Amino acid sequence: MRKILLVFLIFILSSCGYSSIYKNSENKDLMIVIEGMNGDKEINELIKNQLKIYSSKNSLNTFYVSFDTNFQKNIISKNSSGKISKYQIYIKTEFTINYKEKTFNEYFVERFNIKNISDPFEQDNYEKTIKNNLVASIREKLILKLLNFR
Repeated sequence: MRKILLVFLIFILSSCGYSSIYKNSENKDLMIVIEGMNGDKEINELIKNQLKIYSSKNSLNTFYVSFDTNFQKNIISKNSSGKISKYQIYIKTEFTINYKEKTFNEYFVERFNIKNISDPFEQDNYEKTIKNNLVASIREKLILKLLNFR
């Protein structure tokens, strides 16, 4: 009886119709040409590298993109001895997009609160991971906007 119930549940759950909203965005016909970058160099390089994933040289849909980034690391709270216990990573990105002789501006802001870790090496690695995740979120939002422009 247990096996039948398990098979039945697997059958029901596998055909529930779930699909990711980003599923089809990876195979879209886009070419992204980066014309300029201003602001934080590390964030700019992360965005540039992540946008290369979506660039297809044979695409008819060429987007010319320039962007300006602002990275901040703001203190949220300190403990009783005055050491930082929490801070916020803040990334604001302003994109200027040229597509078929039209210009669009898009703004994206991502924030993440982080607890301070006593080990500086581990703190640095954690912070890099968070930056990569925030940039990936910005990239996905930009790609969805570009797909809507077409």
